[in-house]
Amino acid sequence: MVIFHTKEFTITFQCEACSMKNVCTSVLLLLSSILSGQTPVEVWKGAVKISSVSEEQLYFGFAGGDKLLFDFQEIAGRELKEFEITEWPQSSKFIEYNTNKINRKQISIPRTAIYQFRLTNRSISERVCRLQIWRIPGSASPKKFNTSVEWKTAYDTTYIPSIEKYLMRKDTSIFNREVLVTVNAQTNTYGPRQFPDFDLPENTVSWSYYIGVNQQGQQAFQDATQKLSQTASPLLTRIPGYGPLAALALSGIPYFTQLQKGEDITYYIIDGANAMLARQQQPFQFYRSNKVINDFAAMKAPLAGKYYFYLYNDNSTTGLDVIIKVAAIVVTERWAERPVQKMNRQTKKIPVLKPDVRPVETNRIN
Repeated sequence: MVIFHTKEFTITFQCEACSMKNVCTSVLLLLSSILSGQTPVEVWKGAVKISSVSEEQLYFGFAGGDKLLFDFQEIAGRELKEFEITEWPQSSKFIEYNTNKINRKQISIPRTAIYQFRLTNRSISERVCRLQIWRIPGSASPKKFNTSVEWKTAYDTTYIPSIEKYLMRKDTSIFNREVLVTVNAQTNTYGPRQFPDFDLPENTVSWSYYIGVNQQGQQAFQDATQKLSQTASPLLTRIPGYGPLAALALSGIPYFTQLQKGEDITYYIIDGANAMLARQQQPFQFYRSNKVINDFAAMKAPLAGKYYFYLYNDNSTTGLDVIIKVAAIVVTERWAERPVQKMNRQTKKIPVLKPDVRPVETNRIN
């Protein structure tokens, strides 16, 4: 029987046989620290509950030159799959498999760092363990050292080679459509209705139309063309297909004069389904309608598909010659590929020592 008295501890142990060799050695290590003036400082004491097929981690800081001392025991005596101590993030310092108890294990701390205590349970039932941790300051380590750990957000940025599509250029073109139709009078055998159609090309961004009755309507369009040639930039007028309708579709500025005298026509701009209803003289819907000698407008919708001008002549004796012009502005995007480095930025929580943070007891059960 050996009894040691110190200011902080009174320790009694007895070694009667070789089977007690490991216990005696552990106690002597503790006594050696105490007697040499290296008083163990409690870092953490409590219970850790590990759910089925999971693991728990505790993090504490230790100073370079310290001795890390700990006791571990599974309360019910059942085995824990793994008990590991790692100098964070990945330098393993101690690991024990399939254990339920570890007495007074001591580990040398080579440098100031954060140490992770990882308790792994692979069983379908939970484990509850008691754990006590001390630090024994060495001659080169501070007597007072904050072992608490704080979690901070860190950013991990990587660059991944990839292929990117980019817009190389935009090509603008003008598509013109013109039709001249005769709309009979009310008394004509073939009836006073006509349905000339037009298509809006793919990638149309805007369009405009002009409708004019008889020679007066055609002359009004020619006058607008002459006016444009006198006022527009030569650079614009050299664009293939550029005219007063294209100018109207692009800028919204009309070069046309609205006629006030002459024979007029009623028109509707409609789609295919409503054209069928109109032919059957059923109620229908339309995008635009007017009764005019001539008319014009810039359109932002619709922008694709086949459409119709439904022309109706309510004159009982006179047929009408109607000219219809449509200009569509088409923008075609030209795409290409190029190699790029795409940034992949991820956030993660990392433990850091923070002297002004109070110690935290992780996963402790009161």
